[in-house]
Amino acid sequence: MKFKSLVFFFPIFLISQSLQAEVLMGNYELKNSKINYLVTYLIKKADGESTGAKGKGECKADKCDFLVAAPIKSFESKDSNRDLNMLNTTKAEKYPLVVAKILTPTSITNGVLKADLEIDFSGAKHLYKNIPFTAHFKDGTLHVEGKFDLVLGEHNIEKPSLLGVNINELVPLTISADWKKI
Repeated sequence: MKFKSLVFFFPIFLISQSLQAEVLMGNYELKNSKINYLVTYLIKKADGESTGAKGKGECKADKCDFLVAAPIKSFESKDSNRDLNMLNTTKAEKYPLVVAKILTPTSITNGVLKADLEIDFSGAKHLYKNIPFTAHFKDGTLHVEGKFDLVLGEHNIEKPSLLGVNINELVPLTISADWKKI
């Protein structure tokens, strides 16, 4: 009888453990990150990435505030002409950084952390709400990955064109970041 009880309760114990939330507290520093973007034209795609972001964060009570900044010049697409055009299009001389203010709860539930992102890009701010990120905390490092669509019109960016056809309004961004607790 005892064996049957263990067989019954052990899976319930495992499920309840996996449903528990991890709680983030303290101060964090961005150790490394990779931000990928994808621009699509009617007949072509262009992608690039930045590993040049810096950031810090603080988690207390029931919320975390993170701040991340990446120089526009750090986004590279392996096409120097395209990169130069991107600097002009995004007004990088006047607004050299893309800045994200990130507000999250302190709990990671089932490996998911939902965040509100205020993106300041090309001189315009826009709030992207309730963006899900996969997240886990291990050995003092918070690893976060996620994807969302940046809307060019929300940042007053005039869409470039190729052969008279404008690029897509939505620019998918994929983010991977490791935050070290300090």
